[in-house]
Amino acid sequence: MTISRRRFLRNGALAGATLAVPGPLQRALFAPLEAGASGVVDPILVVVQLEGGNDGLNTVIPVDGAQRTAYAAARPSLQISVADLAATTLDDPDPTWGNALALHPSMGGLKGLYDAGKVAILNGVAYPSQSLSHFRSEDIWFSADPLGPFSDGWFGRYLDDFYDPTDLVTVDVDDTLSKMFFSGGGANVLAVRALSQFALPDDPLYPDAAAKKAALEAVYAVEADPGQTSGLQNSVGISGEVLLSKMDEYDAVDTHWGAALDDVPGQLAQRLAEAASIIRHDAVSGSPVGARYFHVRLGGFDTHTNQGTLAGRQASLLTQVSECLTAFYTDLQSINVEAGENVSERVLTLTFSEFGRRIAENGSGGTDHGQASVLFAMGDSVNGGIYGGIPSIAAPNSVGNLVHHTDFRQVYATIIDNWLATAGTHTSLIPNGPFTTLGFL
Repeated sequence: MTISRRRFLRNGALAGATLAVPGPLQRALFAPLEAGASGVVDPILVVVQLEGGNDGLNTVIPVDGAQRTAYAAARPSLQISVADLAATTLDDPDPTWGNALALHPSMGGLKGLYDAGKVAILNGVAYPSQSLSHFRSEDIWFSADPLGPFSDGWFGRYLDDFYDPTDLVTVDVDDTLSKMFFSGGGANVLAVRALSQFALPDDPLYPDAAAKKAALEAVYAVEADPGQTSGLQNSVGISGEVLLSKMDEYDAVDTHWGAALDDVPGQLAQRLAEAASIIRHDAVSGSPVGARYFHVRLGGFDTHTNQGTLAGRQASLLTQVSECLTAFYTDLQSINVEAGENVSERVLTLTFSEFGRRIAENGSGGTDHGQASVLFAMGDSVNGGIYGGIPSIAAPNSVGNLVHHTDFRQVYATIIDNWLATAGTHTSLIPNGPFTTLGFL
């Protein structure tokens, strides 16, 4: 991969590379997208990464039948008891086996949204020849390419094809940029943990912020002039100009508006609250910053030890996931009221983790790296329900992992074709396609 300005501009800065967008795809800054197959105009996507490899088998759990028998045998100390699953048992059975399923007992909030038809459960998702390396598997999920080395991200390709270098429609709520946004073109992405950090740094030797900004603008104007620079130097200049031009706009975003997420403890709530604040600002302020795509993450899912059942690490993390997604949905409903329109119908939230865990517990109070796991899609426009059964617990692969039946690229293809763009678009963005789309959108 060629060096690009994303490698230079990280903390509270912009990221991207050079871009040559075909003329028909060029648009005025933040012009509305055409409606995709879903009929949604200006769709919003929020990707929630569960970093470390979430144990899907203790997230969506078999309650009875042969699957329950095999689950209990493989996890004598880590199984969640049937009695503890009463409150989170789903009305819909496993579509493959017919047995009852339940969410982890800590996920009562998400169960309520599932009951309301706002959540799709995507079981058995992975990719062929699953890597059990965190780093390699993350690269595969970010690139949507299990076969080749990492070069760019699947969403970076989307941004390259549909946006200009001067567009800033994507925010990674983190100190560093997720590889899913890396591109070989010119996509600019704001990577910042909190909007309060998106400002010129304090400098006691040069306290005049206005003068400092003016000086930077003058420098970047020269760097961004194709008549005076080229290549990486020109790319850095363009990023700098976009950075400075958006700084004041983002400064106007109110992040203390009484969001439900403010009452939820933990890092994920803080990061989702930043995304919710931007969505609210663009819906109610009359001066939108134009961001539509977000990435947030929660780490800690590498549960080799202290995974726990009703307590322990995974239970704590799944509590955060459930409470945060529930509060985020509540905040979107509040935004609907303020905006006088159903903004929430334009928001799709997707969770993913780089892999699942081994079927059998490991003897150290945890589970080791596995294969197939579960994803959640949430939103008012989601077709709720269960998509795919839990893979056979009694018939693992040669190393004791669940055998996947749904390729993760099918999930991406569904989002691209049925949410972000139109049918067939994914074939130019995801290598080795086409892929069959799923019914959750």
